[in-house]
This record gives sequence, C-alpha cells and structure tokens, in this order.
Amino acid sequence: MDEREFNERVAELIRGARRRAGVTQEYVARRAGLTRGSITNIESGNQTPPLYRLALIAAAVDAEPADLLPSLHLDEASGLAARHAADVAAVWAQASKNRSAGGEG
Repeated sequence: MDEREFNERVAELIRGARRRAGVTQEYVARRAGLTRGSITNIESGNQTPPLYRLALIAAAVDAEPADLLPSLHLDEASGLAARHAADVAAVWAQASKNRSAGGEG
C-alpha cells in the first residue's frame, strides 16, 4: 500500500465511522477544531489530518484513533514517507499495549 492508497483508506474509515456515529461533518469539524470544508476534504482523501486532529476526529465519532487507520504490515509501512510510517507504527504500538493491558485498544 502506498501513501496515496493509505490516505484514501483513512478517508474511507473516517467517513464510515462518522456515518455509523450518526453525526454530521459540521459536528465533527467543531469537535476537532476544523472547518466543515476540511472534514469534506479529509473524507474525500484530498487532505490528511495530523495525528492530533485524527485523535479529535476519533473522539467526535466515538472511535479510537487506531480504528481510523488501515492495518499495515511492517513491510507495507516502508512505502510511506518516514514520518507517516513512524506515526502509524506508534499508534499501532499504543493500541497493542492497550489491548495487552486489558483495554479495548
């Protein structure tokens, strides 16, 4: 999976989580400190949210940040820009740690 595909999948996961939560783009935007236009761009794959905003988006749709990231095998992360691959690895490591501690991750 390359960076473009990864970002498109993030967009799909965010859009799906928002719809399942039954909230509007405007609601998510307000909760995440973004504009509705930014949420539209994020959900269409034209804009990628920074991790902090991704966490706020996750909270707005009652999801965990890791739920909004596609699964990557370590070899797949190598196709991403280094900063994105490191961010993805950090989120997955924290989710794994949470699961091991008895949380839902």
